[in-house]
Amino acid sequence: MTSIRDSRFPAVIPTDVTVSNIDLDQEEFIVDGTRLTERRSAELADRAERGAGRPSLASGVSPQIAFRVPQADKDRLAKIAKDLGRSPSDVAREAFDKGLELLVA
Repeated sequence: MTSIRDSRFPAVIPTDVTVSNIDLDQEEFIVDGTRLTERRSAELADRAERGAGRPSLASGVSPQIAFRVPQADKDRLAKIAKDLGRSPSDVAREAFDKGLELLVA
């Protein structure tokens, strides 16, 4: 079994390190406490190639909106998101969309 932590994994692999292909579904390789599988490795590689951040919601770059809310609303959003198993951004996008629909109904 091989185990590494993300914070200790070098951004650039030194020249004195030997790198070889392994079958992640056959060999156990742990990254930050979680087993790395071929599927997860492909997802990570895809994300790295796309760059950081959420994929665009439309073609091109998705515009961003920022606004301030009371701390109680932010805390409530965090709790709702956690209870739903979703990100706060995802829940806020849905709430914003539904709120706009109510305003024009």
